[in-house]
Amino acid sequence: MNKIILLRDSWFNSPCSPGSFAHLIGNFDKSGQCVVDFTQNLLVLHPDHLLSATVVSDSFSCTRRAVLQDRVKATSESSESQIHGHILHEIFQEAIKANRWDDEWLHKTIELIASRYLESFFETNIDPILAIDQLKAKATALQSWADVFIAPVPKGNANIRDRNGGQSTMCINKLLEVEEKVWSPMYGLKGNVDATVQIFINDKDDAKTLTVPFELKTGKHSNAAHKAQTALYTLLLSDRYGK
Repeated sequence: MNKIILLRDSWFNSPCSPGSFAHLIGNFDKSGQCVVDFTQNLLVLHPDHLLSATVVSDSFSCTRRAVLQDRVKATSESSESQIHGHILHEIFQEAIKANRWDDEWLHKTIELIASRYLESFFETNIDPILAIDQLKAKATALQSWADVFIAPVPKGNANIRDRNGGQSTMCINKLLEVEEKVWSPMYGLKGNVDATVQIFINDKDDAKTLTVPFELKTGKHSNAAHKAQTALYTLLLSDRYGK
């Protein structure tokens, strides 16, 4: 029996051609047809060519920018916000690995990590002492977050909301990996996850343990690219861990 894949909605514009390799995530019905649309099934073209989840998520705002950023590496100097962001990522990863959030430990860790960035500080005319003081001030937010969400069971104030407005309590009760590199030929994606964690979610009707990605964003506002990146990492981890 011949098999037919029907592409609908925006899938209709997929650049399929004779000889293209594709991975269908879905099932054929009794007539040998499989419909791919907004509500069901997926079609991955050339799944062996793995795309970075970051590049895919950046394309939500501008497709050309995502391609150019991947192919043309930046040669300009780093900015102060970029340097602070890199350092905060390292601080968070060291803190969650050690599960230490007290002032003394965090301040020592900040000073140690900042010492590795002295060249970057001088390149961008940043006073290292002032930068360390600013990082110590920002560490307070990490401590407040950890006090609420790092726990064996969810605390009463550890509230989260889903996209439909539903509210649950959640805690991170186990760190599985830091900077985990994940490849998924099933979805044609790859990624480097800040932290892979085990969480426990408790809502009114259900309680469950999940393996999820954790991404630290140091900017003031979240955007569609951030949400898309986290969603794609969730897809990658579901393929790896089957959860």
